[in-house]
Parts: sequence; structure tokens; C-alpha cells
Amino acid sequence: MSTDGKVERRTLLRLALAVPAAGALASCAKPASKAAPAAQAGSKVDGAKALEFFNFDGGYGKAWTQLPLDLYRQEFPKADVKLTSGQKLQQQLQPRFIQGDPPDLIENVGLDAAALASQKQLMDIGALLDMDAYDQPGLKVKDTLLPGVAEAGRYDGVKYEMPYVFGVAGIWYSQPLMDKHGWTYPKHWDEMLALCAEIKKAGIAPWTYQGKFPGYLTSPMLMTAYKAAGPDLKKKIDNLEPNAWRDPALIAAAEGYQELASKGYLLEGSQALSHTQSQTYWAQSKAVFIPCGGWLENELGAIAPKDLGMTMVPVPGLSSADKAPFETVTGGPGGALIVPAQAKNPQGGIELLRIITSKKCMRNFTELTKSLSVVKGASDGVALSSANKSMQKVIDEAGTNIFLDWSFRLWYKKLLDNSDKAMAALMNREVTPDEWSKRMQKFADETAKDPSIKKFHA
Repeated sequence: MSTDGKVERRTLLRLALAVPAAGALASCAKPASKAAPAAQAGSKVDGAKALEFFNFDGGYGKAWTQLPLDLYRQEFPKADVKLTSGQKLQQQLQPRFIQGDPPDLIENVGLDAAALASQKQLMDIGALLDMDAYDQPGLKVKDTLLPGVAEAGRYDGVKYEMPYVFGVAGIWYSQPLMDKHGWTYPKHWDEMLALCAEIKKAGIAPWTYQGKFPGYLTSPMLMTAYKAAGPDLKKKIDNLEPNAWRDPALIAAAEGYQELASKGYLLEGSQALSHTQSQTYWAQSKAVFIPCGGWLENELGAIAPKDLGMTMVPVPGLSSADKAPFETVTGGPGGALIVPAQAKNPQGGIELLRIITSKKCMRNFTELTKSLSVVKGASDGVALSSANKSMQKVIDEAGTNIFLDWSFRLWYKKLLDNSDKAMAALMNREVTPDEWSKRMQKFADETAKDPSIKKFHA
């Protein structure tokens, strides 16, 4: 990983996805009474202790968890090993953090990891990297990981999260549908709007999106603005700089995306659709474009026709005057496995992490979820779908023009939640693009001035 946060071209293996789906949730557990312990490399696991793994049953499902849990059971046959699952982590796990009874390992989609880390609720798992790899003799865990993975998931330099997927996010379409109508995917937004007009005349909705989770659309809109303004925009936004959200590129991007609604280019009712509803309609070719990460194929499952020809492409830029190339995307290591500091069996959680990051388990993950993992060579020989091939192409063509995500989305949960509300208001045409910009700046200023929120800097 380069020092500016970009991932070097050769560090990016093929295909896969980026970060999990669904609406993010906050967590406000009470602070732990003492500092979170650091995992000890080679620490003995009490094989008689029970172990609970909480799985986010979302885009990747839970079938992939069976193999690592079975391997743990084989290693510790006396342990009562339990898998729990859900999608509403705040409601399900916040009470357990408060009561000091969290699971031993959590696939985190929704809990505020930055807040949990600052409250000493998470275990420092950095020592995991120096443990022996589970199924690659002579190698440490860190030796088996793709570049950038060991560095990801750190707050103030401390590693609290272990990514497990490796991929990219963008816009999806059906290649056979595009070919049938002779449509070409555009690189800039004015071309996108022109194509949308043509698609609408053909009787198909140009776009849909996961309206109940408007962050799905915020991501591409921010990327369009990034391409117009260049990398400094991201740094200003992430560092909560004054007037960062008032940048003309952001307002122009907001104007462009709101036009999808004002010109009737959205599938009717998209603003009220869940992720599964909108994705299903898209797979049925009721809309041509949908934003999503690499988990889309797995989440659709059998809903997707075999000849759908799922294809991912980068988000369009704003114009030919853009400062960043069209090929720029967000991607790299994603997902987050965390070990709560107050778990009853944290060493068991660490051991399960070591098993999950084995080559055998990560290959199993790729086969079941059609997504690339963070372990070198784990997908070698696995047959790639059209979706995965297109993601690999996106990553290859991005070169060094790829970054993990907008950091404010990870660091400041309240600001992230407010950005979802502002995006919903924008797409419902309750606010103008300029009012959206002012609203976001207000939220960012409130975050910057709030002494109770720990600040990070890009």
C-alpha cells in the first residue's frame, strides 16, 4: 500500500468485491473498565471454553462460516461452538456490549468500530499477524495476506479489525442487455444523462438503487465529485475541513444525481426499495444500472438469470475536465472481523480468526461467495463468473487509482448516518443540491466541534 492510501497495481489481485451491504448502525456501548488487552501470539486457548461467532447474514451469507467453525470444533472437541447471525447488529449486540457479554468474534457490518475502539471495547489483534499460519507451514499469518491487508483496520495505529474480502465497488449492468440495444457505457455524467434519455425511450428504467439504504447512491455520487475535483477533495472531507462539502464539484455531482429523479430516470418507487427489492428488479432487467459492491452476485443467488452477464464498471466522472481518471474506483481489503475485549473467550476468537484466514477457508469463501479473499493464492484455480471477470478488469485498469473508501464513513458514524438522510432528501427532491451541500457541511461542522467524538486525520 502506498503512503497516500492508494493500492499499488501489482498488489491488487483479481476480481472480488469491496465492503458488505446493508444500512450501517451505530453502537454506544459503555466504556470498558480497563484498557483492551492485546492478543498474545501463541497464547494458549482454553479448549473447554464455549465459543460464539456472530455472523452478519447479509451479502455473503453464512454458508462460508461452516468450514472454519468445523475446523475449530476438530481442534477443540470439548468446546461448545455456536454460530449466531443477524443483520441488525446495533439492536442485537449493543445490549450485550453494555452487559459485558459480547460474542467472541463478530463479522461487523454496522457497529461503530471507531467508537468501540476509543471506548476500549475491542481487542488489539495485531499479534495475530505474527502467529503461525494455520495451513501454510513456515509462514506467519502476515506472510499469507495480500498487500495492504495487515495495515487495514487500524485506529491510531492499533489493529482492531481483520478484513476478509478483497474487491471493488462500482456500477452494474447486464452486458447482453446493453449489447441488444447497442448502448455504450458512458465515462462522464452528461453522457450518462443522454444515455438515460435513450434508455427511457426504449421503455426501460435507466437506474434503480437501494433507496431504503441511500448510502448505496452516496458512494457513486461522491466518486463522481472526486473525479471532478481530484484527490484533495477526499482529504478535505475526511479531515472535516471548513467548507469542504461546499466544493462546487460536490454540488455539481448532487445536481447530476438528482436529475435521475427529476427526469424520471429512476425505476418507479426506487427511493422506497430495499437492497434486495431493487437488486431483484435490476436482475429482472427492469432497470439498466444499479450501484453496488462485489457481493451483488452472491446476494442475488438464483434470482439472477444465468445469461444475465453481470458486468461492473467504474462510476462515471463529471466531465472531460475531470482531474482524476474515469478508471478511479474504491476497493482493496474490506469487511471487518472484530474480537470484543470483554468476550468470554477472546483467545478462542483469535484462534478462529487464524483459522478463517487460512488458505483452505479463504478458498472455500471464494467458492461459496464468488468473491476474492485477502489471502494470497486462495482463489487460484477457482472458476470466475462474468461478474468476477469484470471486477478483475476494473481493478487492473484502475492501476494505482484506487482507494479504500471515504474515511469519514468509517470514523464518524453520526456523520455517516446524517449523510444517508441528506442523500434521501436529495433524491426525494426535498432539498436542492445546494441545500444538500449546506446540510452536509452543517453535519460535518457539528462533528468537528463535538469534543465527545474522537478525531482522526487523513
